[in-house]
Formats: sequence, structure tokens, C-alpha cells
Amino acid sequence: MSKNKIKYFSSGEFARLCGVHKKTLFHYDDIDLFKPEKVEDNGYRYYSQDQLESFNVIHILKEVGMPLKQIKEVIDKRSPKNMIDLFEEETNKIENEIRDLRRKQELMYKKVELIKEGINKTKGIFIEEQEEEHIILSNPTKDTDEYYDIETYTKHLDYCTENNILMSQQPGSIISKESLKNKDYTNYSYFFTKIDNEINNIDYTIKPKGLYVVGYMKGYYDKTYILHKKIVDYIEKNNLYIKGCSYEEVLIDEVAVIDRDEYIIKICIEVGKINN
Repeated sequence: MSKNKIKYFSSGEFARLCGVHKKTLFHYDDIDLFKPEKVEDNGYRYYSQDQLESFNVIHILKEVGMPLKQIKEVIDKRSPKNMIDLFEEETNKIENEIRDLRRKQELMYKKVELIKEGINKTKGIFIEEQEEEHIILSNPTKDTDEYYDIETYTKHLDYCTENNILMSQQPGSIISKESLKNKDYTNYSYFFTKIDNEINNIDYTIKPKGLYVVGYMKGYYDKTYILHKKIVDYIEKNNLYIKGCSYEEVLIDEVAVIDRDEYIIKICIEVGKINN
């Protein structure tokens, strides 16, 4: 392009094209980061159309968090190879940030679903078909004088955190079929965390697809034995038998309520029908 055909823009015009204030252009000029292509005797700065892309790169690098000092170093040493390396590195960083943001978004979606289920909970005990779910189990719980085995619980949390498992709710608790039949409703066998899909190098088990008796309660964990008793009574009175474990999970917790007595907890027990 011949020199006399180059389009020049004043500071204000160029700033508007780039979506910034012209003071930004003045600052970049002062620190030798981005200078106008020509300056008239009266001090007016003018930028060429060819500089639009260069400014756009600087603006993008700044938006992704690169300090101006580092951007200047990049610009001063620019070459095709250096820019390829830079853009590939920044692209990888952005991809990681996008994945992280999507996980946070997914976590919020799931939290909304749980809270809505807790708010709209069905009163009373009922029976329903449930789909198969993937869950990660803790180590077997140990006998303890405390209400629950805090050591095993903590190790399970650590495992999930170390393996980048998305946790939209506190780990749930499992009571074995044997304990349910013995009406021992405080003898938890495992803690569990739900996962949406299979995860590489992660051991998981299956919460079976099938028929479940379900109940909800308002209150803290130390009162769940009351709901367990009600559910087992329902099973015994409705021509059903305990086929599998009890799965206890909290839907509304301290994320959404101040008082622990306002927690909403859901309990599901796998059952079968007795054939007469």
C-alpha cells in the first residue's frame, strides 16, 4: 500500500475504534508500549489502520491478565515463532480457565436443583423408580464414640478434592441392608459422593436402578434415625422388603439456611415387592 493511501486516525477516533479511552493510548505512548505512527508538530497523535491489529493483541493480552510490563517485553521481542509460542501458551491458559468456569457453573446448576428439590419436597413416604447412579465410596467407616466417623469422612473429602471431583453437596451416608433389617439406623457403613459420568482412574460403584422408598425430613443428621424408622415401617406395611442399602443425602444445608434444624435431608431405601 502506498504511503499516501494509508488511513490515519486521531487519538479519539482510534480510541473509539479500539473501544478504549484515549487516555489509555496516551499512557501506552508514555511507557513506550504502543506509540502513534506519527506525531504532528502541534503534538497531535495519529495512528494508522495497520496498528489496529497490534493494539488488539495488546488489549487481549491485558484482558487475560498479562501485566503491561510483560506485554511490552513480548512486543519488543516479537517474531513469528515467539508469537506462536505466546498465543499457544495463552490459549492453553484460557482453555483451563474456561473448564474451571464451566465446572463452577455446573456446580451452581446442581446446587439450584438440590435446593429446589428440598423446597418442593413431597410430604410423607412414597415409592418410586430410580435410575442407576455412579457414586464414589469412602473407606468403610470405623466404630467411634462420635456421631459419625470424622476421620473417614475427612479422608473421603480429601480424595475427592485431590481427584478434582465436582461436589455439589456434602457427602451422603449409606446404611447397609443388614443394619436396616436389624433396625440399627445409626450404623453407617460408608460415605458417598455422586458423579455424573465415569472418570478415568477413579474407582466408583453403582447405586442400582430399581424401586426405592423415599422420604424427606427437616432437621439435622442426628434426627435421621426417625425418618429411617418411618420408611422401614412403610416398607413392612406395604408388602415390600428391604432389597438394598439406605442412601442418605442432604439437599439444603448451611449454604442456604442459617439454622441447622432447617436442613432438608432425603433418604432412599432400595426395596422389592413381596409376591403373594
